[in-house]
Amino acid sequence: MAAGFELGAVPYNPDGWGPPDADAEADAGTTTISPSAAGRAYSTLAPHIRLASFSRSDKLGRIADWTRTFSNTNAARPNTKQGASDSFFDFTADGSFTAAVAAADDDSTFRLVDGKPPPRPRFGPKLRSNQHRPQLPQRRDEEVEARKREAEKERSRRDRRYNLNRSNQNQPRREAAAFRSSVDIQPEWNMLDQIPFSTFSKLSFTAPEPEDLLLCGALEFYDRSFDRITPKNERRLERFKNRNFYKVTTTDDPVIRRLANEDKAAVFTTDAILATLMCAPRSVYSWDIVIQRVGNKLFFDKRDGSQLDLLSVHETSQEPLPEAKDDINSAYSLSVEAALINQNFSQQVLIRDGKRVKFDEPHPFAAEGEEVASVAYRYRRWKLDDDMYLAARCEVQSLVEVNNQRSLLTLNALNEFDPKYSGVDWRQKLEAQRGAVLATELKNNANKLAKWTAQALLASADLMKLGYVSRVHPRDHFNHVILAVNGYKPREFAAQINLNTSNMWGIVKSIVDLCMKLNEGKYVLVKDPSKPQVRIYEVPADAFENDYVEEPLPKEEQVQPPEQDAETAQPNGTTNDLKDKSIDAQA
Repeated sequence: MAAGFELGAVPYNPDGWGPPDADAEADAGTTTISPSAAGRAYSTLAPHIRLASFSRSDKLGRIADWTRTFSNTNAARPNTKQGASDSFFDFTADGSFTAAVAAADDDSTFRLVDGKPPPRPRFGPKLRSNQHRPQLPQRRDEEVEARKREAEKERSRRDRRYNLNRSNQNQPRREAAAFRSSVDIQPEWNMLDQIPFSTFSKLSFTAPEPEDLLLCGALEFYDRSFDRITPKNERRLERFKNRNFYKVTTTDDPVIRRLANEDKAAVFTTDAILATLMCAPRSVYSWDIVIQRVGNKLFFDKRDGSQLDLLSVHETSQEPLPEAKDDINSAYSLSVEAALINQNFSQQVLIRDGKRVKFDEPHPFAAEGEEVASVAYRYRRWKLDDDMYLAARCEVQSLVEVNNQRSLLTLNALNEFDPKYSGVDWRQKLEAQRGAVLATELKNNANKLAKWTAQALLASADLMKLGYVSRVHPRDHFNHVILAVNGYKPREFAAQINLNTSNMWGIVKSIVDLCMKLNEGKYVLVKDPSKPQVRIYEVPADAFENDYVEEPLPKEEQVQPPEQDAETAQPNGTTNDLKDKSIDAQA
């Protein structure tokens, strides 16, 4: 009969867990020992079973390893020290056992909560292969949130880069509190209609090919050497004080008056006014156009000294300009400076050898023997309806001959006044990153570039030349240098800046149809200075008369004027020499 298994005396603790207190054991007549003494007794009773002590911060491991293999020599001597170490319960050879024994009962290694912050997740091509490793749930959630934040930052950066390559017309506008209306609204004016720009985006009209009615003026050839200019071999911008520039409004144009008498069209305007209407949704500054309904004809005019004679600078930029009008970097001062730069640039890039290509009629505004700028006026008309035509005066500044074929050019100049406003230094970026410079200008001057493109399309110019002109010093607004000249085809450039010709003509057609429903009289179309909308006011017939120069008396009745006044007086009775006005304004 096999021997029975004796369990032995096990102390019982009715008051809690663990062995009872020594006093309670003495009272009960039971003998018990402390855990350390129990360990020593256990080692004495079972010397071949090793007791491993662990600290409270260590994880529990295995109790016995039944898969361990022993050598024959050690198996034959189980009572020796070597054989005892090969038992199933011996873990002395394990490194964790040695470390556990050394750290036993060390309270300094015990931590209730791990207060160390988790390592910051890093993302990159070298670490993506390790993302599949198992991780704790909270650590995985943190890394997912971090990836979302990084993706959001990358999306924001991508959006900013994308906005640099388009016209920026839908970006938030600057605070319009500093903007003023281009014309003082009088209390007796009657507002007839208010048109938000949001309605313009839905309009579309396909205008047929225009018909040339007349071509006036003379042009000089373009100097191709300016195409090779770089910031390293810049050229000083010259001043052309002896050449006269004319900005004549519609009703003061003798050719348009003649065309109106011949009933060539029902609507008459100029390319500058037409481009302003076409690109109205991109405008931020206020502008105004005078509309006169005479019989069944419609005339779109500008006031003398209107903002349409100047060029806006940083109109669509998010960086505000100084508000003081006498500051050289204010909106008005920069507009005058840009107009002067544009005029001088359009004459400096020409071959000034006295050879000019003359057209059907001479310059319509210049007196005989007067030196005028190189410009040609194309009087053209477009069919808007079955019985309605629109006639406009369009300008081109030069021509170039390639393979015995002449091409018409428009010449315009972008100007840099202070790199800290645009964030791009042209002298450093133009040669290597010209596309980035153009993208910045498209963001800051979207309306101006769109109007130049529209004018080139209206004149059917084959090329439009854009010059990059900068100040010699940021605080010197009188001296400038030409850094580069680029050429673009108008239709391709219009597609690049997201300028839709059908939408442009749709805007013009809607405004013409609206004005044709009005009674005979004078009206003014004003762009609101603080909101993206235009308003139509009915004004008295004598409105803006004080802004115009009075008609001269007949020659036999007037006193002999000084020589200077005789040179600047225009045949139509209106002084429109923008150069002289701008110089006086700057002085």
